[in-house]
Amino acid sequence: MWKRNGSAALIGVLMASSLLAACSQSNDAASPSPSGTDSATPSAAPSASASPSESAPALNGTISISLPNASSSVWNAVAKGYMAKNPGVKVTVDNKPLEGYKEWLTAQFAAGTPDVDMVVNNEVAGLMNDRKFMDYYPYFDKTNPYTDKPWKDSFDLSAMGINLEGVGPEDYLYNLNFESVQIVWIYNKEIFQKVGIAESPKTFNEMMDDFKKIKEAGYTPFALAGNATSMWSGQAGWLVRIYADQYLRDYINIARSQPQDYTYLPEIDDGWKYDLSDPYNDANSKVTKNELRQLKAIKDKEGPYQIAGNPKWAAYADNLKKLFQYVPNGFFGVKDDQAYNLFLTGKAATMVGTPASYWQLPKDFADEAKTGAKGGVKPFDYGFYNMPSMEGPEVMAPARTIQIPIGFYGFVNKSAEQNALNADFMMYLTSPEGYGVYVKAIQDSSDASLSGAPALKDVTLPPEMTKAFADFAPIGNTEGYQSPGNSLARGLMDYQPSVQDWVGSVQRFFDGKLTTEQYLKELQTNVDKYFEPMLKQGKKELSDLDTPERRPPERK
Repeated sequence: MWKRNGSAALIGVLMASSLLAACSQSNDAASPSPSGTDSATPSAAPSASASPSESAPALNGTISISLPNASSSVWNAVAKGYMAKNPGVKVTVDNKPLEGYKEWLTAQFAAGTPDVDMVVNNEVAGLMNDRKFMDYYPYFDKTNPYTDKPWKDSFDLSAMGINLEGVGPEDYLYNLNFESVQIVWIYNKEIFQKVGIAESPKTFNEMMDDFKKIKEAGYTPFALAGNATSMWSGQAGWLVRIYADQYLRDYINIARSQPQDYTYLPEIDDGWKYDLSDPYNDANSKVTKNELRQLKAIKDKEGPYQIAGNPKWAAYADNLKKLFQYVPNGFFGVKDDQAYNLFLTGKAATMVGTPASYWQLPKDFADEAKTGAKGGVKPFDYGFYNMPSMEGPEVMAPARTIQIPIGFYGFVNKSAEQNALNADFMMYLTSPEGYGVYVKAIQDSSDASLSGAPALKDVTLPPEMTKAFADFAPIGNTEGYQSPGNSLARGLMDYQPSVQDWVGSVQRFFDGKLTTEQYLKELQTNVDKYFEPMLKQGKKELSDLDTPERRPPERK
């Protein structure tokens, strides 16, 4: 939910076609799957689907799809299925590489309205602020011609993080997240056994001990990309934010809505109580947040929003540096595909990814392009484990992970006719028939896998998939909250000049050229330097923070 004040109900991790993409101010999500696959979702057993009403006028026009790192075979299959239902519509698929996608998408708007229609838009907060994308909300009450029910009835809105009762005229929905993802650790069981590790680690310190053994045995303990993309929006960035969460959970007492606030919803907020034993205590479905209170806390360096001189931030940074000592050689130049190759070929013991690897790894062992070996490589036994918790006096709660609905499918805002056509395409995709086409194409593909259960009604997963996804136990979600980890740990709220400065700073820190104290001072200076420009990009002013209970005025 995108509000005029620039906040979002879901800050997402995770792009649809790349599983997770940038964690942006609008949808703090995270990034590509380690295999660079489509963010596929579970297969469906589609029920009988309605055809477009015979009385409805035939649709005509074109729809252009360009998604990052997505499977062309999957999306061409969906396009073919849709065109069979609507022969007057031509759907083209021209998917793009993940690297440079944000820049490509931004450039499309430079000369006016882009030709492209369907995109993944969670990395372009500025374009959302400028309302460059179609708002989905007006279509939710319209009948989906492929189900003959209101479109909103196709969704599990709770799982998607959407509360329609809290939607007002100032709220917009610029992308749809109806696929799920959970960030987990994936490990090579054979390497663990060779070095004498009997089971997967349960705590962060255990994992560091295991990594030491693995490194001494000549393996790379942790296959992780360290280039700027990974540090900001990819797997490295996921970990930077996930582990900050353990130390800064009391942020919610500052960022939550107060009774006098324009964001306060009595039906949600009246019964809320702070409870660190509940990993979902700060979920958007349990308590609303006021972005202005978060911003004011950043400006005033209040509580966990103070970086320099804060023992919690120092303890977190020290542990983070330990983790990042076990990454590949030449870490800061390593890209996602290179890191994945290390794991795939048995040179690295662990990686972070999603349940999609459950199905994707067997495909990729045989993939010559991904392995770099003729005929692929010999498969190995692999397993999964959840985020091991950091420990110590400054830790507030056990580790959570990123476990959210993803997709970030948006459409460029165009004419009313084109917007209606694009919405119709999404109605087809989210219907049992259209989603069944999508899932079958994923199962038949060599470059797409299933990442988690869909937040779609009337779609049933095959028993083997239901069983597989049940193995990934939920431990709580860090994504989509106005927390210091999401807002400050990688620079200031994804404001790109701040992010760029942070990448250089954290690289010097991991490289031993900055002490923990120096690193945190640099990060604090970074946040202070860019705070007001970041506000202006979001069409806010410092004066808005004087009255956080009031909705900021609309600014052009």
